[in-house]
Amino acid sequence: MSKRIHLICNAHLDPVWQWEWEEGAAETLSTFRVAARFCEEYGDFVFNHNEALLYRWIEEFEPALFARIQKLVHEGKWHIMGGWHVQPDCNMPSGEGFVRQIQFGRSYFREKFGVEPTTAINFDPFGHTRGLVQILRKSGFDSYLFGRPSPGFLELPADLFTWVGYDGSEITACRHCRYNSALGKATEKIRRVMEQCPDEDFEVCLWGVGDHGGGPSEQDLNAIAVLKKEAEQDGITLLHSTPEAYFRAVRESGKKLPRYEGDLNPWSPGCYTSTIRVKQKYRLLESTYLLTEQMAAAASWEGKMIYPRKELEDALYDLLTVQFHDMLPGSSIQPAEDMALRMLDHGLEILSRVKARAFFALSAGQKKPTPDKIPILLYNPHPFPIEGDFSCEMMLWDQNWADEFSMPQVWQGDNPLPTQCEKEHSSLNLDWRKRVVFHATLQPMQMNRFDCSFTRIAQKPVPAAKEEGGFFVLENERVRATVSRESGWLTGYAVDGKELLNAPCALHVVADNCDPWGMRVTAFPDRIGTFRLLTPEENGDFCGLSHPLPGVRCVESGDVRTVLEASLGYDRSRAVIRYTLSARSPALQIDIRIQWAQTQKMLKFGIPTSLETADCIGEVAYGEEKFPQNGRENCAQKFVRMDDGRYALSVCTDSVYGNSAEDGTLYMTLLRSAAYCAHPIDEREILAQDRYTPHMEQGERSFTFRLLGGDAETVRTDTPREAWRMHLPPMALSFYPPAEGTAPTPPFTIDGDKVEQTAFKYAEDGNGYILRLYNPFPHDACVTLNAERFALHEMLTLHPFEVKTYRITARSLTECDLIERTAAQAQRR
Repeated sequence: MSKRIHLICNAHLDPVWQWEWEEGAAETLSTFRVAARFCEEYGDFVFNHNEALLYRWIEEFEPALFARIQKLVHEGKWHIMGGWHVQPDCNMPSGEGFVRQIQFGRSYFREKFGVEPTTAINFDPFGHTRGLVQILRKSGFDSYLFGRPSPGFLELPADLFTWVGYDGSEITACRHCRYNSALGKATEKIRRVMEQCPDEDFEVCLWGVGDHGGGPSEQDLNAIAVLKKEAEQDGITLLHSTPEAYFRAVRESGKKLPRYEGDLNPWSPGCYTSTIRVKQKYRLLESTYLLTEQMAAAASWEGKMIYPRKELEDALYDLLTVQFHDMLPGSSIQPAEDMALRMLDHGLEILSRVKARAFFALSAGQKKPTPDKIPILLYNPHPFPIEGDFSCEMMLWDQNWADEFSMPQVWQGDNPLPTQCEKEHSSLNLDWRKRVVFHATLQPMQMNRFDCSFTRIAQKPVPAAKEEGGFFVLENERVRATVSRESGWLTGYAVDGKELLNAPCALHVVADNCDPWGMRVTAFPDRIGTFRLLTPEENGDFCGLSHPLPGVRCVESGDVRTVLEASLGYDRSRAVIRYTLSARSPALQIDIRIQWAQTQKMLKFGIPTSLETADCIGEVAYGEEKFPQNGRENCAQKFVRMDDGRYALSVCTDSVYGNSAEDGTLYMTLLRSAAYCAHPIDEREILAQDRYTPHMEQGERSFTFRLLGGDAETVRTDTPREAWRMHLPPMALSFYPPAEGTAPTPPFTIDGDKVEQTAFKYAEDGNGYILRLYNPFPHDACVTLNAERFALHEMLTLHPFEVKTYRITARSLTECDLIERTAAQAQRR
């Protein structure tokens, strides 16, 4: 009998969870200090640890210990494992979010320790998107060690398998039994692995006290030394090892591994929605970061500003730290939620300053406005033209105290554009502040100039919408949507004559519990109520008015769009829904503002489609996943699509990840009011029964959706770009630009199929610029990249769901991997 057991000692250490970051840092110092001593004292012992964040803390708070660890890494006694910034949630970050998580961590470990791990590890996250396969493979990883979902939630062909990505990439993956061991009980776990390991084979065993740090103990190390001698007599080798050594043994063994083509979900699906404020602000920071980075790169490209590398790195640190798998999912204590929001706000504040600097730099060379017009500038960050309705607020030249109204008209050169005036953010009842909405086409990757003139009229136009019987009707050349005046719900959405709803949309209240993980469930099936339309008296009181107000009313209308508003209630909670239809677009926007006052309940927005045999397909990180329609909770990125092959209805979202589908109805999960950091332990009571316990989501939350329907092929083609535009909107500002200077030209444009530009940035090594493109379709996409400044005109082909990265310099366009290395550079590593 011959067996080899790879013992991988680690100390799983959550930066925050049941504790705040300061305690996490303190435990990191203690754990690493003890581990370093054991590495120095025990001859063959190797300690493994990941997460650059923790090493940054050591470097800052105990430099002498950091120097000891650097020496131990060089000697092979301490192994840098994984190489990411943190162990993030592995479903909710975008594909680009994962790339930056890896790149940020890898850069740190390369600089400080001279190492680049080849095995990615995520022991504790609550499921893993299949999109990770391509990301890992193109970031220098050949293997992946993970823990969840456990076999009871996801049956795999084996715990050791070949994981296949959406684009066909492959990586060797292993599901471990558990990342830690109890204090003094490591040998008990090792013995179980020894017994389960077949003869003439090898296995991996993770050990070390974890969650709140701890790692190796003298008691366990001495016991393992004794067990090693006993095991040798039975032909069993126990070796202190690393993840890379284990997977190297897998490759050298020649084992034929089963292939698995799917995601690694679900587990704890409540985490797709818990602490929705963190998720919303994370999504906002992620999108704002990519937008700001692109604008800064464009301004730097033209020599209009110095690329703000340090500021962008500081904002990225905030973004990537909040990806942590107990922070973004919402499974930590309330102070950790506060910390996440604080960090996200910090990142957004940094970016607001960088974005403004880039915007002003890119506005150079504009024509001087005439005295009777106010200029409006919009920067389109996309490498293709975009057509749509755009808004901008501005001040009139002076206050108008006359009993008149100043009506705007937006111009593009000498051409008047469809324009209307809507309620501004301010509530001063004076003709002074203006919110102007207009329809236009923006040219790619450049500043677009408009001018606004004003004409005084007798009074402000009264909004009005078409009415038929008991319904308001919103319509344009392609769309007819109906909203019931009795219920406030969207009852119809027909595109090109095809009705895509078979029942009214509604806000459903669902029975839930206090567990933010949803640790024992995969679905939340029990609907217990629905929001109803407020009476005029209730609505008047809710809106703070001294008179009744109809529950459904038209609040904006004009040449650009029509907006309806409905007020609804459930128990002590309230909702305001706005339905907006452009005069020229098939997309119907639905804005939902919730004042939530429920505990241990969930809120879902139900969209009953007429596509009862449709597939439910969600966008995930660099891929699309077909979701089951059995009520199971799913996690998607910017859109979910119901598609029966002939017709389709997509729902694009600004900030919602959780969703479910059943019998053709799509349910978008808006929020859940669980308690903080509370999950079942056997059959014990979860919450203290003698006091008040805070619950999540008490207060106001807002959500935006866009419905895009029609023939299936058109919807499939248009949805990714519509969702991307929703997340990277043009920056608009009323600004009198300097007349001097030359106007910047677009760095490049992209023609052809509707691929996504997921990144445009200054290269990490300072040599040129990095462009990343993603093909969101299950077929090849062909585009032409035109960079006039460098006389580059390149035809590019991306295979289904493929991500490609290019380095642009004055001399060439060179393909590289996700961490910006050419094939030759990656090979030399």
